[in-house]
Amino acid sequence: MPSACTSYLDDIEDIVTQDVNTARPLLDTGVVLRSKRNQNTKIQKVLGVDLEDDTIKSNIPATQTIFVKTWGCTHNSSDSEYMAGQLASYGYNVVTENGDNADLWLLNSCTVKNPAEDHFRNMISKAQSLNKQVVLAGCVSQGAPKQSYIQGLSIIGVQQIDRVVEVVEETLKGNTVRLLKQKKENGRKIGGASLDLPKIRRNPFIEIISINTGCLNSCTYCKTNTQW
Repeated sequence: MPSACTSYLDDIEDIVTQDVNTARPLLDTGVVLRSKRNQNTKIQKVLGVDLEDDTIKSNIPATQTIFVKTWGCTHNSSDSEYMAGQLASYGYNVVTENGDNADLWLLNSCTVKNPAEDHFRNMISKAQSLNKQVVLAGCVSQGAPKQSYIQGLSIIGVQQIDRVVEVVEETLKGNTVRLLKQKKENGRKIGGASLDLPKIRRNPFIEIISINTGCLNSCTYCKTNTQW
């Protein structure tokens, strides 16, 4: 009899080929992932449309494919897992390996070292050359939203990743959305994403839990030490 581990995901994009109960085996948030097949069947019955028609499909919410690319630290990886989980829970098809056939690219950036930011900038250029919709996340877009190569693009701030579905939906409609404010509760600043958000782990054996947020500007290897 196969072990329980054999039903775990290898990566984020496997979510669309797995049963809901095996897709998130270690997570119990009370959020049930929508079945893409059932969802599409209901849409076709109600609207009488063919979802294989790309023109029709592109205008129906949560039927598009989202490519998620991440650079940087473990915290960034965790943020991407949360964002992917929310998008998949809403019904989007999430992929991480190849974005050529995706409708929108969600790029989660890192500003600690120059090479990571250079790769991020190059991916934005590539997405634009392929006429993809783009949503930016992470430290680069949060810390330097006025950079010339970021202008005109949607941004989801590091404190706002629980609103990724809203940003993606509006961007797919052709709008530009920027959510960069610090979250507050009763006038006090609060941390990042809630731990009970839906999440898709890249590694089923590793759970990333944020215990703190912020920066002391004291890491000698990090360019933000002198930039901010």
